[in-house]
Amino acid sequence: MLKTKVAKLHTEFFKDHGFTLNPSLNQFEKDFPNGKQVISIQIIDCKNEKYLEYQLGVYINVVEELIKQYTSTICGYKAQSITLAQTPDKLGSTYPKEIKISNIEELPSLINSIKIFFLETGFKWLDKMIDPIKLEQEFLHQKEIAFEDCSLVENAFRSTALSKIFNPIDYPILRRTFLKKINSLELTPFSIASFLQFLNYLDNLNMEAA
Repeated sequence: MLKTKVAKLHTEFFKDHGFTLNPSLNQFEKDFPNGKQVISIQIIDCKNEKYLEYQLGVYINVVEELIKQYTSTICGYKAQSITLAQTPDKLGSTYPKEIKISNIEELPSLINSIKIFFLETGFKWLDKMIDPIKLEQEFLHQKEIAFEDCSLVENAFRSTALSKIFNPIDYPILRRTFLKKINSLELTPFSIASFLQFLNYLDNLNMEAA
């Protein structure tokens, strides 16, 4: 089975860097005090062709526990959520979002090439993002990106939570930006109401007492 073969070809490499395979989610995980780093590998079928897609992500416990109270019933929210995930092409590398698998025999060489990406760029980005303030800054720098509706909602909750908890000086900026975007789109009234309730909670959250 291709999924199993792909996982096996990555396991030792990621294990050497502290990651263990979570087979139920087909992703490699590495714990740190505030959460975990995640490397997800997807096999995509498209018009009789197969592609590998990698996502690098960071999960911040306090953020995900906070927002799930408001997002668990909207926009297809998943319990196995990631606070921020990126594909290699968005991390300043020459690697594409998807890597075509022309035949099974070339898998080892394809995966060896992506290992170079992780050694040069991927692991460094993941280690940088375990700092919640740096993660919050990543959201701040991307705040003008035109997210899809569901992605916008998820990013609105996560970015405002991160900034309020870890870097309150940015909270008004991100609050204003995402509130404006959500109000300008034809989102469901329930999604808008949930975000407004969440903002009300954050507005009244006393971090000194938390």
